Amino acid sequence: MTTHIHWRKVTGLLLALLLSITLVGCSNKTTKTKYYDKDFITSLEQGLEARWKLTDEAGDQDINQSDYNSFINAELKQISSYSSKKFKSTFLQENAIAYINSLKNQKKALKSYNDSDFSTKWNKAYDARNAILVKIDNKYHLKVDSKYNSYLVELRRSGNAANKNTTRNAAVDSLIKSIKFNDKTDDGSGWIEYSATVENTTGANIKNFSAVVKLKDKSNVTTDTQYVNTENWNKNEKVKFKFSTDKDFASYTVTKDYVDFD
Repeated sequence: MTTHIHWRKVTGLLLALLLSITLVGCSNKTTKTKYYDKDFITSLEQGLEARWKLTDEAGDQDINQSDYNSFINAELKQISSYSSKKFKSTFLQENAIAYINSLKNQKKALKSYNDSDFSTKWNKAYDARNAILVKIDNKYHLKVDSKYNSYLVELRRSGNAANKNTTRNAAVDSLIKSIKFNDKTDDGSGWIEYSATVENTTGANIKNFSAVVKLKDKSNVTTDTQYVNTENWNKNEKVKFKFSTDKDFASYTVTKDYVDFD
């Protein structure tokens, strides 16, 4: 009788041990992370088609503020939820969020629909949206219904142009910062000539270039304004900018006046 009870206790202990091992094994299993990269691309394509469907329906009639809103909302309806989703690609996640925000910026621009600067605000937001879309398209090769292919081609053209302008503007800003008037010549007449040797580091040929040089006193008050310019400035070529003044100054600023690339 005692032996029978003993084995019942042993059996119970073994079952409890096996159950605990099973439970530990189950708890150690990790839940597989869901990534939304492919889902976003599909939704992005569907959003574009939904937008273009509405623009087709609008046709040649006068587009009003409500129409513009509906175009944007057609895309946001498909992709806005991805702002909080996980992506495997950091590149895609960053640009997905940037694209969603660019659509929201278009909606902000619409608040100025009746203002004189609406076109400027709208075009800026529209170009920014296209530039981000092209970045995504270049890597993931968006696909839409064949009847919308021409729209996608136009977006690629517009986006590439916007990206090119952004790159060139950044290059010009860098070029402007490199202009240092460190050399000066004093002939004793009261006028001093200042010069700067500058290399065209923009990576492109510049047809016309002009910059404004503002001379400032110790109180940061402008005492004189000079202009420097050149033409047919090839990439990697160096030119010398000069100006003369009889004004004293403690500092100066150089800003872009006009740049025209070949």
